[in-house]
Amino acid sequence: MFKEFHYQVRGHGHLRDGTPVQDRTKYLSRGGVQVLCLADGAGSASHSQFGAQAVVDEGCAALVEQFAEFASSDDGVKVKVALLERLVSKVASVAERHDVTSEDLASTFLCVAVSGDTFLGAHVGDGVVGFLKHGDLRVISGPDNSEFANQTTFVTSSRALESMRLFRGSLDGVDGFILMSDGAGESLFDSRTGQLAKACSKLISTVAAMRGSQNKTSEHRKRLRRLVDITIRDATKDDCSIGIFGRTATQ
Repeated sequence: MFKEFHYQVRGHGHLRDGTPVQDRTKYLSRGGVQVLCLADGAGSASHSQFGAQAVVDEGCAALVEQFAEFASSDDGVKVKVALLERLVSKVASVAERHDVTSEDLASTFLCVAVSGDTFLGAHVGDGVVGFLKHGDLRVISGPDNSEFANQTTFVTSSRALESMRLFRGSLDGVDGFILMSDGAGESLFDSRTGQLAKACSKLISTVAAMRGSQNKTSEHRKRLRRLVDITIRDATKDDCSIGIFGRTATQ
């Protein structure tokens, strides 16, 4: 099994202008499937924090319910359509509740699910998904920023299906995964080289080695939250969010 850590924190820029934290993360474990989801709400969208929450909620639900179906499918486009339809439908429902358009809830979407000897994930927009395999830190899916660093694709964008990346593989040799928003990527991802910072390996190992109580008040989680609150957040004005899977030594 994998131990997990996920967290989001309000950026310094948002603290100064009174904007709420627009990143969201979520973890769900059910029926032998473990899922981590992360979303970064669009700064230009008025209700993006609600959209980010909607897609991490629905993303976790979709992957625990349909992991076997998605992981065994030979039709990647069909899987992307099914997953995106669930995300968009959830966003539309939340938008209706707030009496706004779906575009007002725009956000990115990143996820990784693990079960048995297989992993499965998807990515729309900026942010980074990476993993540690045989001691080698690798990017699975990098940022989709088009031609400009401050432009990306959102779940509600017209080209979301075209942009969505779907990935899956064997867990053989995989020690863990890391997901991050572009804010956290300012510290943990080098956009010039396309490589993850070496600190990502340490973070994955730290999560894997967590002992004792895994509730939100455990000392291990407090230390990791302090790292995000201080070291990672200080490198950017943006919100920062991160999700980590660390494989236990017994696996």
